[in-house]
Amino acid sequence: MIEWAKVQAALTRAGYPCGAADGDPRVKTFTALFAFAAGRQPDETIAALGRAGAARLRDDAICGTPQRLAEFLAQCCNETGGFVRFEEDLRYSAGGMLKTWPTHFTPSQAIAAVGRPIEIASRAYGGRNGNAPYPSRDGFTYRGRGMLQLTGKSNYAIYGELLGLPLLAQPDLAADPADSLLIAREFWRKGRVNDAIDKGDFVNARQITNGGAIGLTAVAAIRTRLLQVLA
Repeated sequence: MIEWAKVQAALTRAGYPCGAADGDPRVKTFTALFAFAAGRQPDETIAALGRAGAARLRDDAICGTPQRLAEFLAQCCNETGGFVRFEEDLRYSAGGMLKTWPTHFTPSQAIAAVGRPIEIASRAYGGRNGNAPYPSRDGFTYRGRGMLQLTGKSNYAIYGELLGLPLLAQPDLAADPADSLLIAREFWRKGRVNDAIDKGDFVNARQITNGGAIGLTAVAAIRTRLLQVLA
């Protein structure tokens, strides 16, 4: 379990004050924790995450152990560039497109798509995850958004229904920091990521959330830092 009074004291010593070390993780505590993970003082986005965290995470299984919460925060922090970017960055070079999606672009198509995010996402994600094939714009409409990069029309439908959010009609809601935290929490549950963490299998935890091992080292560094205050 997490000893919240010790966490609060450690955050304050680290320069992220969260009020009295009373063992009750309210908004100030979660705001300081998100800020500590990102390595910067709270801004509007981190404040929104702090409010959502206090409301939705404090009694969740994610907060059942320091390791679970550290991994959740580390993965979300890594995917958003420190809780800054909540929408997929589609600034790819032609070479980057061919490396990332070798079956979705020919060399000439990749060259022509440089600087055209709608074209890139529509080709890259068209015809899968519930998206209609290119030239439909579904791939762009339902591009990666949020703390764990929700992607694809079918996933927007699934998590919209789970959370009562109109994600199909208003996909930009998935990029709202507070809503994206709820989506990430449900994804975490659905993927049983806590089970992998409890086994100490952080490679599998990354595989579930990312689909591969990209970012594994960066996530590990953030996790280690977080455990300095959580454990």
